[in-house]
Amino acid sequence: MTENHEIIEPNFEGEEMRMPTETKVPILPAKASGGILNGLIITLLFIILVAILAGLYYWYTIVMSTEIIQPDNLVGQPTEQNEPESTTAEAQTQALNVVSTSDELTAIEADVSSTNMDNLDAELNAIDAELNAAIEAQ
Repeated sequence: MTENHEIIEPNFEGEEMRMPTETKVPILPAKASGGILNGLIITLLFIILVAILAGLYYWYTIVMSTEIIQPDNLVGQPTEQNEPESTTAEAQTQALNVVSTSDELTAIEADVSSTNMDNLDAELNAIDAELNAAIEAQ
């Protein structure tokens, strides 16, 4: 691609410079009066911005005025109860954790049949009674 091309330049020697004689000036259409419309749009945008900011301020004041319950004020914390867990509850929990590692159907059936769920309703009723007492105390 190293071919030499001859460059031909235009030659204007001996010619006089002339101005174009007939020029046509394009006629622009008259501007529509949009000042009132633009002012209305800007005013509406300003009102919307003020409404949004007022809503955010109102939301902030509501959030800051609500009382936050600290974890140490909750009812039923172990540190407040100061009562040890019963030995039967510990034994029942340990008995539930003893299951077979086999995935055979007979082993799974044996685990299900050995699980004691008889006292589950009584324990749920006791928990429900404690929660209701805590709600009424507040």
